[in-house]
Amino acid sequence: MASTSNPRKRKMVLVPKPKQQPETIKNFLELPSDLTVNILQRIGVVDVLENAQKVCTAWREICKDPAMWTVVSMVCFLAQTRTTCQEMCKHVVDRSQGQLVDLTIVDFCNDELLQYVAQRSSQLRCLEIVYYFGQTLSEALKKLSLLEELILVNIKMSQKDIEAVGCNCPLLKTLVLNEEAFGFSDDEEDVVAVAIGKNIPNLTHLELIGNSMTNVGLQAILDGCCHLESLDLSRCFNFDLKGDLRKRCLRQIRCFKAPDDSLAGCRYPQMYLDFDDDDYYDYYDPPGVDDYDYVPSD
Repeated sequence: MASTSNPRKRKMVLVPKPKQQPETIKNFLELPSDLTVNILQRIGVVDVLENAQKVCTAWREICKDPAMWTVVSMVCFLAQTRTTCQEMCKHVVDRSQGQLVDLTIVDFCNDELLQYVAQRSSQLRCLEIVYYFGQTLSEALKKLSLLEELILVNIKMSQKDIEAVGCNCPLLKTLVLNEEAFGFSDDEEDVVAVAIGKNIPNLTHLELIGNSMTNVGLQAILDGCCHLESLDLSRCFNFDLKGDLRKRCLRQIRCFKAPDDSLAGCRYPQMYLDFDDDDYYDYYDPPGVDDYDYVPSD
């Protein structure tokens, strides 16, 4: 009997097995919560509130955890309104539930916002403000008795303000009062310097870039702040540091920066750029940042 089988041999097709992912590569959403918090804290407040917290339920819960908001830094870019930033900052303060310890506000802080922060953030250790659109800074500082660092940039402080700091912030160790240098002497700056030496004697770090005080103010600081370890007088052009005064600064202060020293490493170097410098606008108006009305998502 003739065979009925197909005389042609069947060809075998080998299908490669899919490559397996290494065990070390895990789903990003399955990272330990503490590592996820670390990552989210690096991407910025706006991106967290507007994007990251909407990725999944797990991230949403992490973003609602007060521990996520112990350190907050916010900058108001040209494309955003200050009102938007103020509302967003209030929302962050609410989420912190009193656990906020380090806050930076750039170019949108006013009396209402600072009072809001002070009333709800009694644990605050470090406060940094660049440009202040208000008149009652010292009133808010009365509620921040645990402050250890106060950093104010382009904000004029009065003798009354310094007295309030000395009276209400006994733990303060770092004070920064930086401003743009105008090159002329100012008696009011000497009054403020004398107030610093008299009312905040336990300072260890003092930064006064661009200050207009004279030798009178500097002498008062050296006499009153005997624990100073660092003193930055970059762009303070109204001193006469020849002779004994300069020798005293070098002898008494471990880290001393003279008026003509480099600004390398200073805070907000864009303050000292010209308005026609491209880097100025690249900082304040980065690409891809658009304004919008902020609506808290709870």
